[in-house]
Amino acid sequence: MSVATYPPSFLFFDLETTGADPVFDRPLQFAAIRTDMALEPIGEPVVWYARPPDDCLAHPAAVMTTGLLPDDPVLAGADSEANLANRIHRLVSQPNTCVVGFNNLRFDAPMLRFLFWRNLLDPYRHEWADGNSRFDILDAARAYRLLAPAALNWPVDGNGHPTLRLSELSAANGLTHENAHDALSDVEATIDLARALRNADPALWERLLAARDKREVARVIDQPGHVPFLHVSPRLPARVASASMFCSFGQVDGNRNRRECWDLRFDPLPWLDLDAEQWAERRFLKTPPIEAERDWDELRLPIKSIHLNRVPVVLPAEALERDGVAQRMVIDRARIEEHAASFRRHVDALRERLIGALEQTEGDFPPRPAEQSLYAGFVPNADRRHLEDWWGRARGLRSRDEAIAHARDLLVWPFEDPRLPELAEGFVARNLPEALDDAARERWRARLVDQLRPGQRLDPGQGQAPGTDRDFPTLFAQADRLATDEHWSPEQRALLGPYRRWLEQRERALKG
Repeated sequence: MSVATYPPSFLFFDLETTGADPVFDRPLQFAAIRTDMALEPIGEPVVWYARPPDDCLAHPAAVMTTGLLPDDPVLAGADSEANLANRIHRLVSQPNTCVVGFNNLRFDAPMLRFLFWRNLLDPYRHEWADGNSRFDILDAARAYRLLAPAALNWPVDGNGHPTLRLSELSAANGLTHENAHDALSDVEATIDLARALRNADPALWERLLAARDKREVARVIDQPGHVPFLHVSPRLPARVASASMFCSFGQVDGNRNRRECWDLRFDPLPWLDLDAEQWAERRFLKTPPIEAERDWDELRLPIKSIHLNRVPVVLPAEALERDGVAQRMVIDRARIEEHAASFRRHVDALRERLIGALEQTEGDFPPRPAEQSLYAGFVPNADRRHLEDWWGRARGLRSRDEAIAHARDLLVWPFEDPRLPELAEGFVARNLPEALDDAARERWRARLVDQLRPGQRLDPGQGQAPGTDRDFPTLFAQADRLATDEHWSPEQRALLGPYRRWLEQRERALKG
């Protein structure tokens, strides 16, 4: 069937996983509902599960969040990760599909990319090819809170701060959300929220959807003369509506999809007194720049990267004309105009400092295991075609013996990409261990036994979030700590007993 045969559609989806790290953690539950562009369902919902793989120990906080114990019967009898990946890949790759979720661009989408990568499927094509795109309802809600606040009731947390949690938004607006952190329930709630936003301001909805096309994003950001634009992002403080005005430097490095942009809350002129090395030192300061405005020595470099192909919320400066927008952003429009004029006058000198700072701070990272090295480069075309052909033939196999022979063909293929032999061996070890020779079987066993030793950090020295150590000693300690944490409900903490028993059983099996 041709691409034109498929009408445009949204595919709303959600994942429940073994933890919060997209690089390392694994999907356990996938749910999706396809809708037309008017957000009316097409066909039946899908809910698929996968068995937890042996080389990924679930984090206790994830178990408490999802309610899915690793030895839950619904998981124990579920599909392999490879089969789940194959089914999801075919679903999201249907032409003219816009893949949508709630916080999917920062969590679920990279989780899918690494799922596909581990399972030798193209990790990117479903996001852009054949008329496909992606969108995030969390980002849309954040934009509506600034630009069309009458669209929803906006809840606050216990400290009086605004919250954009899906469960809280659903409750505040009378939307269906019967079982938070069940994948299908989250999908249904996300669709209801999308309908509420679209119905409240259809023009804004279409404006935000337009950013699925990076050419439209570039049209806003790359206007001649460094014209200011409005940008809404979770990286900007909620107290200023997660928004600011920016001017773009344009493309400053080899990444044609990235723009470095100056935050116009800040006068660029004083920054010319610092050299490129000082800019580099200031680039990664943890203090949010707006909060540090009164203390120059603590001020982070007020430059933000915006990626054209990541569906950013960017709008022309005219968006400030909407009623109350400037007040919610807590900005002085006259100062913004002054800073924009200063930026234009000194843009060449500022750009020179920026390029020097980037050269000092964007070096090579230490080598990573193949399964964590997706972003180390694109797979050569010859390797990509071979993997597509391998999967095409794998889908037609009828017996375990045929599958084992087919897997052995994969293990001896002369890949150009040095990551792929290691990736293929892990894939086969998880799904068809009978296909491994003795040496490969020993390497896999050693990898699993490594989980017994403390300090098995996923990616040493790369600033992973707390909780990413996944060895048995760390997870037992985490479970003990969480058992007394009243942030969690009694029902959630009750899951820690069965979780510990599962962990003990896995530990005994590896020690044996």
